[in-house]
Amino acid sequence: MFKRLLSKALAREDARAAGSARAPRPLFAVGDVHGMAEMLDAMIEKIHDRIVQDDLHDAAVIFLGDYVDRGPHSRETIDLLLESPARLGVDTVFLRGNHEAFAQRFLDKPHEESRWLDWGGDATVESYGIDPQDFEAGIQGQIALSDALEEAMGDAHTRFLREGLVTHHDEWPFFFSHAGIDRKRPPQDQPERALVHGVRGFRETGGWPDSIVVHGHYITDMPDQGPRRIGLDTGAYRSGVLTAAFCIDEAIDFIEVEEDY
Repeated sequence: MFKRLLSKALAREDARAAGSARAPRPLFAVGDVHGMAEMLDAMIEKIHDRIVQDDLHDAAVIFLGDYVDRGPHSRETIDLLLESPARLGVDTVFLRGNHEAFAQRFLDKPHEESRWLDWGGDATVESYGIDPQDFEAGIQGQIALSDALEEAMGDAHTRFLREGLVTHHDEWPFFFSHAGIDRKRPPQDQPERALVHGVRGFRETGGWPDSIVVHGHYITDMPDQGPRRIGLDTGAYRSGVLTAAFCIDEAIDFIEVEEDY
């Protein structure tokens, strides 16, 4: 069903364009999944095979956020993420994306006006067997839908959203966040909004000197190399391509899983 493919090595000059740096250990980063569970399953398998083949048992795998919404299988995606530490056998890190933040707010503050359903949350709700059209418009209907979703998600999935995600991961000179950074502030003083929701102009300014920021959030047709940064959101839910980066020593490879329509 899938073409499980492509370790595409960057040329040295291309790596320098992103901001050449030496990874402190083997690092994998997986771009935005958005409910495309089958591609995520194939990507986990692909990364596991690489870890075993090259004996990379000191590696870390960082998932860059936006696991839910838009695609049809958010529930199955979270199941796969919860299983992934055991499947991969290495350190795993789960970053918070803006869509996880929207979903958590819908659960925790249902009395506040929310447009999460309009931003792809309807697909997440439906993946848990709930039809949002069954609930009346307005705050009371939203509260009832939030309660129904909390019950359908269960403890493991709600705990993943509330407690299992972090805003960033630092393996200097590599720095991982969902939406980038505020370059005016140091790594240890980054506001959550910049890391999870983004800062205007980040793609143009990029990371700090002598660093590479690895991020998702901004959909591009191919891995997006900018000044001292690499973007990995290739729009899996609409393009059928899920992208990861593999950073080892001074080399950066791209791993892609492509849906075979």
